[in-house]
Amino acid sequence: MHGSIDAFTDSNEHVKRSKSRLGEKGYLKGVIVDIAYDHLLLQNWEQYAKIDTTSFINEFYHKSESEIASYPKDAREFVQRLIKSRTLTSYSSFEGLEEAFRRIDNRLSKRILAKETASGYMPILKREMNAIEDDFLFFFPQLVAHFKSKSDLVMQNHWLK
Repeated sequence: MHGSIDAFTDSNEHVKRSKSRLGEKGYLKGVIVDIAYDHLLLQNWEQYAKIDTTSFINEFYHKSESEIASYPKDAREFVQRLIKSRTLTSYSSFEGLEEAFRRIDNRLSKRILAKETASGYMPILKREMNAIEDDFLFFFPQLVAHFKSKSDLVMQNHWLK
């Protein structure tokens, strides 16, 4: 499912438009748009979800903590960092986005840092956020429909509307 969602997202015209709003070139544009879309999902959560964000995130943390031992090492370490930093809730504000971008910058190679930084996108992201939100509001319902068409989950028990 993750691969299907990634392929759908990477080929989506609205996501491509959001990336183009960040400039012509840039290795990190996809990462920045992904995090911006996480922010926008939190901002528009009630349109798409049956439960509130706090309940959803707490349930995610609880399930992850109880199942983390069975995760592959890299996934386990990623989820542990996610839980410890409370990253999911931090994306709801611009300050949280700035902190996320600084964490990304700390993990980038010197080669990439010489070309660009995640935090360097913050001014243009702030300037373009309304247009990027328009892109998101077209994209996300399409992503939900894609997910529902590919998922074997019983949707009446799922958090999505």
